[in-house]
Amino acid sequence: MTSVKLLIAEDDVFFRRLLEQTLIPQYDVLSVHDGLEAWTVLRQPDAPQIAILDWIMPGLSGPQVCQNVRQSPATCSTYLIILTAKNSPADVAAGLRLGADDYVTKPFAPEVLRARVRTGERVVTLHNELAARDLLLEEAQAREKRFEQLMPACPACGQLRLDDTYWRQIEDYIQHLPSPSVGTCPTCSRQVALPQFQLSASSATNP
Repeated sequence: MTSVKLLIAEDDVFFRRLLEQTLIPQYDVLSVHDGLEAWTVLRQPDAPQIAILDWIMPGLSGPQVCQNVRQSPATCSTYLIILTAKNSPADVAAGLRLGADDYVTKPFAPEVLRARVRTGERVVTLHNELAARDLLLEEAQAREKRFEQLMPACPACGQLRLDDTYWRQIEDYIQHLPSPSVGTCPTCSRQVALPQFQLSASSATNP
């Protein structure tokens, strides 16, 4: 199974190495040392969907990266964890308000950090599954619209139109249906399903 890609943005070498040692066994980790690099990486195709961001970094701070991520449709679903020595309730509230999904304070316990990242992994997985279902729904709606366009009723008089062009369009539609939606292969669809559809249409026009 492909490991989840995770970004670490931390300018302190000690903490960056500690984060890598904590997470690399389970995750595909990419490390950068400032906020501008982090923002650049998160905008790339196939970018990490989980990011751990230090609060105070050169270029952009962790909260600034969070704001940028949330404002962009291409990155807004990224799961963001602020990691910082700032631990007052006001700081935690500010980090979450600015777009972080979670907030971990330094020094951190490795098992706690891994648990927080696993939570982010579950959220990202759920988001990806929902996105895939939305895509399937859009494809199904497109096929339904296409089928409606192929209905053989003349828009002017309402009479059925059963010309050769129409049947070629129906055959092409059946051939391009995804396999899970059709119980027969394209050849059998032409030999069995299509003649049955033609017979039904003929019966409808010749009662």
